[in-house]
Amino acid sequence: MNILITGASRGIGLATAKHLVEKGHHVGLFATNTATLEQAITDKAFKKALKQKRVITGQLDVTQPDSWDTAISLMTDHFDGIDVLINNAGVLVSGALPTTDLDDQLALIDVNCKGVLIGCHKLAPYLADSKNGKIINMSSASAIYGQLDVATYSASKFFVRGLTEGLNIDYAKLGIKVIDVMPLWVKSDMTADIQVTSIDRLGINLTVNDVAKTIGKLTNRPNRKLKNTHYTVGMPAKVFQTLSQVTPDPLIRWVNTKISGK
Repeated sequence: MNILITGASRGIGLATAKHLVEKGHHVGLFATNTATLEQAITDKAFKKALKQKRVITGQLDVTQPDSWDTAISLMTDHFDGIDVLINNAGVLVSGALPTTDLDDQLALIDVNCKGVLIGCHKLAPYLADSKNGKIINMSSASAIYGQLDVATYSASKFFVRGLTEGLNIDYAKLGIKVIDVMPLWVKSDMTADIQVTSIDRLGINLTVNDVAKTIGKLTNRPNRKLKNTHYTVGMPAKVFQTLSQVTPDPLIRWVNTKISGK
């Protein structure tokens, strides 16, 4: 399969790219910082794939439609179509909203919401031509209930969740499966220096490889066997997701406050 990954220069995106090339797929790694991206593919995990011309890299600012057009053209020029979009690029800002920089918060919304939306819009015609076209959006367990310290980030993942649910229905007529992945906190560059109460209390128990393996399984699975819309990663996220479906809102808020409240 031919797979386009955004935010692929580090973290979950890079780990996913490594996992997929090792499985024999053709992968396009895209990021805003091409220097970091070029350094990333010097990893030995890409050695064989590079020789076989199964890996390409390119610059992509997910907030800019024209940048998506360029990335798509690069993919179609090098590979025979596009089968999977992994909407991974994301930004995290922590802290109480009034005390954080507004421009940073707005930039987060641009990347996490606008970027995902543009990707879903731009790739639809190409994925519809694939026999197993799918979009895998990177959501989060913070889209189960709004989170203290990362309210804007949490809200952006609610956007991703809602968009995924809507397109899961809407794109079915195109033969495209749209799903998302919802991990709890993941040990990565993104979470290295943030201060979040729920991390202090629950810790960070997932690695980027844990999430990459889940994404890899979903990528390889035939669309007809993808029965769910949301796929959690790790037992805590699975428990929270299950409880949210059967628990009254006041109780969910109380549990969430105990976990993430101060």
